[in-house]
Amino acid sequence: MEIGMLYGVVLAGGASRRMGQDKALMQFQGRTLITHASHLLEAAGCKSVLVSRNEAGHVIDKIENAGPLGGVHAAVCEILKNAPCKTMKNGEEETLKRELLVLPVDMPKMTSQLLNQLVSLGRQNERACFVENRFLPFYLPISSNTQEVLNDYLVNQGKRRVIGFLEHVNALALSSSSVENEAQWLNVNTPNDWPKNKPHPSL
Repeated sequence: MEIGMLYGVVLAGGASRRMGQDKALMQFQGRTLITHASHLLEAAGCKSVLVSRNEAGHVIDKIENAGPLGGVHAAVCEILKNAPCKTMKNGEEETLKRELLVLPVDMPKMTSQLLNQLVSLGRQNERACFVENRFLPFYLPISSNTQEVLNDYLVNQGKRRVIGFLEHVNALALSSSSVENEAQWLNVNTPNDWPKNKPHPSL
């Protein structure tokens, strides 16, 4: 019997140079962007949420200067280290299917509905899944060799592009025409990116 375990990872390791302060700790609707993103992942069905951030208490990159995929790689390593492949329930062995939902910290208007779409489509096709013409967020099923594939892409090939990795693993692209809410793609990189009526700078 096979059961699924969906993990989430918040990518919060960026330098925030254009923002001028640590955007992961900035306030949006009364909570930090890290907490907001974590809640979105939980609302999308994630049973456990990791935060990729190079400081104590979070998942720290194992490959330096690898960008967003460095955070994904570190999260996959953490999951494979701590989550068994098989478990016992009522005397019956069950295979634990591990999955990862990846969300950047700086997309505060992302919706759990879209995240759910990615998970559902990815599960149906047993493939990584993203929205066409976008590369984040994305859904990634984790197999025993996912860590090796990421390591090969980042270290041996020296590549960094998320879309290149998704193409490398034959990811499925969700049609952008089925995603009507353009506002959810807001990406906050500078102070001017905040909605004018809700600037919420950090305190």
